[in-house]
Order: sequence, then C-alpha cells, then structure tokens
Amino acid sequence: MIDLQDMSVLIVDDMENMCKSIRAMLKVLNFGKRFRVAHNGREALKILKEGDIDLAIIDWNMPIMTGVELLVNIREDKNLRDTPVVMITAEANREIVAEAGESDIDAYILKPLTVKSIGDKIVNVIDRTNNPSPMMLYLKKSRVFEETGDLDAAIEEAKLALKADPNSSRPVRVLGQLYYKKQDIDIAEKCFLKAIKMNKLDVFAYHHLGEISLKKNNIEKAETYFDKAMSISPRHVSRGIYFGKILVQKKKFDKAKKVFSRTLKFSEDPMPLREELIDFCIQNVMYDFAKTLIEELLRQLPTRTDMEFKLGLVYLKIGESKKALEHFLIAEKQDTQNFEVKLHIAKLYIEAGQIFRADQALSDVLRLDPGNSEAKSLLQDNI
Repeated sequence: MIDLQDMSVLIVDDMENMCKSIRAMLKVLNFGKRFRVAHNGREALKILKEGDIDLAIIDWNMPIMTGVELLVNIREDKNLRDTPVVMITAEANREIVAEAGESDIDAYILKPLTVKSIGDKIVNVIDRTNNPSPMMLYLKKSRVFEETGDLDAAIEEAKLALKADPNSSRPVRVLGQLYYKKQDIDIAEKCFLKAIKMNKLDVFAYHHLGEISLKKNNIEKAETYFDKAMSISPRHVSRGIYFGKILVQKKKFDKAKKVFSRTLKFSEDPMPLREELIDFCIQNVMYDFAKTLIEELLRQLPTRTDMEFKLGLVYLKIGESKKALEHFLIAEKQDTQNFEVKLHIAKLYIEAGQIFRADQALSDVLRLDPGNSEAKSLLQDNI
C-alpha cells in the first residue's frame, strides 16, 4: 500500500523550475516524504532502477529520452512496470491519448498545473494502485501466466478481465495479443478489430492488424493498418522504420520515402537512424533517396569522410562518374591514407583516359597497401 504522505516521489522534467514548482505543490498538499529529481528519461530510469520510488511524475517532452520512451522502459521492466506514472503534457492531442492507452499511463495532467489538478490526479492514481479493479487483477494474473508460458491460462484470465469490465478495450487487446502469440491468427484478428472499434486510437491493435494482414499476404490492408498506426502516433521510430521497410519490399518506394522522412523528423537521435536508412536504401537500390539522406547528413557533418565516399559510390551506381569523382577527391583530401578511396579514383581516371593521374593514384594505393592485387592488375592492364 502506498501512503500519500509517506511515499517517495520521482519528478522528471528538463526544466529545473518546473521540478521545483511540482515539489512545492506536493508539499502544499502534504504529499510525499522523499523526493528525487531527474531532468531526462535516462537519468530517471537510473533512479527508478535503484528502487524505492512509489510514484513517478514525468514530463511528456524531454531531451535524450522522452517521457514516452521512459514510460515504455518502465512498463517493459518486471521490477518497475507496476510503478504508478502521472504524465504532464502541454496539450491533450490524440497522440498523447493513444500513448496513454498503449503504454498504460495512469493519468496525464495538462499544463499549466494547479495544486488542485495535480492533487486530484495523484489521489485518484494512488487509490487505483492501492485498490485495483477486478479487471486489473485478472490482467495481472494473465500476465503472470503468459510469462510462465501458459497461454491458455493467460487467455482465461483475460476473458475474466473482459467479463469484469466489458466496456474496456484493454482486455480485448490483451486477448488479441495472446491469441496472436498462440498463432491463432483469425481469433487474434477478431479481437484487435473489436479493440479498434472500442478505441479508435488503439495504436497497438492497428499495428498487430497490419502484421496479421501481412501473414495473410494482404499487402493493401497491411499498408492501411500500418499507415493508421503511424498517423495516430508517429513518434514510434521502430514502428515507422518497420513499416517503411515493408513498403520497400513491396516496391512502394515513394510511400516508403514519406514514411522514412516522417520517422526521421520525430526521432530524438536521427543521426544513427539516418545512417541505418542510408545503408538500407543502397542495398535496396533506392539510390536517389540514399543520395538525399547522405547530402543532408554532410550538411551537418561535412568532415564525415566515410559519407563523402559513400556518396561517391551512390553517384557511381546511378551512372554519374564525374560527380562520383568529385566526392572521392573530397574524401581523399580528408583522409589521405584511405587506399580504397584512391583505388576508386584510379578506376575513374582510367575510365576517363587520364592515365598519368591513374598511375599516380595506383602508386599511392600500393604505397599504402603493397599487396593490393587489384591495384597491381589495373597497373598491368592499363598503364
């Protein structure tokens, strides 16, 4: 049981003044005895894993790790997942409502905060935590059975949860997930369809309906469901990348580009994601989009020799040798010891009939890598 006056509270906000303001309000309410503060999700997760936190009050939008990403980490951790979470947000848009359903936010409060609004929400959340509804008790039992591998028992508990609260879409969604895990795709599909009928913002259900449609080889329907999930909650980077890659496999390149671009826009750390997409696009012959992504990256990081070289390779793929040579020469200036760059330069000089320059480039290659058989062969055949 959590005692309102004696509980330990974690306040997570990137604004120091907001953390102080929330703590001051809790003191006015006489809520909480021990307080911890974090300024991003990563710091907060570390504190939570140290233990002894009864309630987490988290800002929705933070750098490094957002409130939503933190919440996902909390719900996926067996030791933390039952921690009550109150999310603070500037607006109640449909994405936030969708996240509340998908990631089990216990409550969310709109800014500007007042003593009454935060007090009422916390009282309600702690009361529900201390006195869970029959539906929640059944769902917790279902989760335990699922984790031990007894899917049939988990399904029975989820059915009892639905019986306890027929108006809640959560047990329906859980049933869909369990049947999906059991490979009973048809029943899973019925459950997820019922879930989105009860809650039109159930992103989780839309995503699984997309997966089921793929299994049934209904690409158009899968695209519709994945697109719906993305339109409701575009911040889920992994979901966006997954959807985009499926579109590429189905040769829907223009649609894939839009999905990838939107996903990059919402990514908190887009650089590694951009690099992953560059390699994926090159592998899947999406050279124009790969070129665009590399050029955008180089505008931010002009000294990335590897990307300059990769851009040259892309230009080679699309038959623009002059542009390829330009970028190889830039890469060579940035990294004079890279024999692979020099080898590509030599090949382009040979192609252009510039034998003297090719000879210089190949000599440089052999100076750096004396055993390079390709350079030796090019010298023998062309110089």
